[in-house]
Amino acid sequence: MERTKKLHQLAIPILIESLLFMLLGVADIFMLSQYNDRAAGAVGAANQLIGNMNLLFAIVSTGTAVLVAQNVGARRYKEVEKVASVSLLLNLLLGVVISAGIVFYGDSILRKMGVTADLMPYASEYLLIVGGALFFQAILNTVTAIIRSYGHTRQTMYITVLMNIINIVGDALLIFGLLGFPAMGVKGAAIATTFSRIIATIIALVFLFMNILPLRMFISLKEKPLNELKGLIKIGFPSAMESMCFNLSQTALMSIILINLGDSAYIARTYIWTIARFVMIFSSSIAQASQIMIGQLIGAGEIEKAYQTGLRNFKIAMFLTVLASSGMAIFSRNLIRIFTNDPLIVKIAVPVLLVDALLEPGRAFNIVLINNLRGAGDVIFPVVMAMFSMWLFGVLGGYIFGIVLGYGLVGIWLGNLLDEWIRGISMLFRWRGKKWAEKYMLANIKKY
Repeated sequence: MERTKKLHQLAIPILIESLLFMLLGVADIFMLSQYNDRAAGAVGAANQLIGNMNLLFAIVSTGTAVLVAQNVGARRYKEVEKVASVSLLLNLLLGVVISAGIVFYGDSILRKMGVTADLMPYASEYLLIVGGALFFQAILNTVTAIIRSYGHTRQTMYITVLMNIINIVGDALLIFGLLGFPAMGVKGAAIATTFSRIIATIIALVFLFMNILPLRMFISLKEKPLNELKGLIKIGFPSAMESMCFNLSQTALMSIILINLGDSAYIARTYIWTIARFVMIFSSSIAQASQIMIGQLIGAGEIEKAYQTGLRNFKIAMFLTVLASSGMAIFSRNLIRIFTNDPLIVKIAVPVLLVDALLEPGRAFNIVLINNLRGAGDVIFPVVMAMFSMWLFGVLGGYIFGIVLGYGLVGIWLGNLLDEWIRGISMLFRWRGKKWAEKYMLANIKKY
């Protein structure tokens, strides 16, 4: 009972924070959809690339979350300071390099992704501003990972609330030119998004150094903490590779859609993904809370308790996902009409949303159980399965169903459905097999 209560204490603030963070992107898509459907689709394409770049930051921030949670569970606070200082510096440097790369090569990458000439001006303008300041997101990811791993999920929620208020107000003022501001369309959405993330990063850093860790922790960098760096990479790289494989497979599917099915199908995909994220949010929030709980229990050596906690959290996530996906299926036409009344886009999107309602419970397997495994330091198996299943069933299967057999966007989604369920069931077998119990990192911390 106590552990379930703790899940609520961690997961509810993460749920609210995730919902608000998603609204940061949804606000751009929604407001731009009122401005111009093509502008909304173009921002979706730019955000696909930005999402791929964010996964590089996840190499560090994911490793940070696991190592901090395990060390907090074992009460090794000096190790926490070392991990935090290394991860913040590393992600800052990585963020600066990636931001510079987007500024100089962003347009070229968008063209290679298959972004059409009609969408290109909008996508390029958005990417230059948001992508050029992406190093703030790199810092924010790391700081929030540290704060959450201490159990302070409510504080990160408050930061996200403020970030969304700034973004939504900024969108309204700068996209449509309210209250005398210039109407800048896509450029306005990009400025609002970037400014809100900068403010959130500053506030998160202030909270971290005033309430959790001392600023003097950076002195530990003089000790050349190679063990901590190796630990971050050893956990973070495979974890990020699983997410990166997903994003790259989705990028490949995006190109297939743009080249073979056209702009209307891609715009429909952008709206469908926006709706589907609200179903995923339940399993995602529970998964993040579960990873913190598993990491702390593993750090304290409570293996059986970690196992039972992981299963219980998974069952709760599945129940909520089934409810949410059922609602999405029932109200599919109403949901898509929130974004557009274009009859062709609505016609494409509604049957795909029905398929997605069957897909989401399979995705819940993956989201929760992979985070459980990650909390225990078992990060290789999900990557191997991702590389096999996402590309064989998700991409190749989607191409066969959607293009070769002619089922269009519905066929693309059928490939994704196969991928999510096959991987998800394999993750359940992995968790029940308890091989992860042999792999948790803290017992072998001296080795890396």
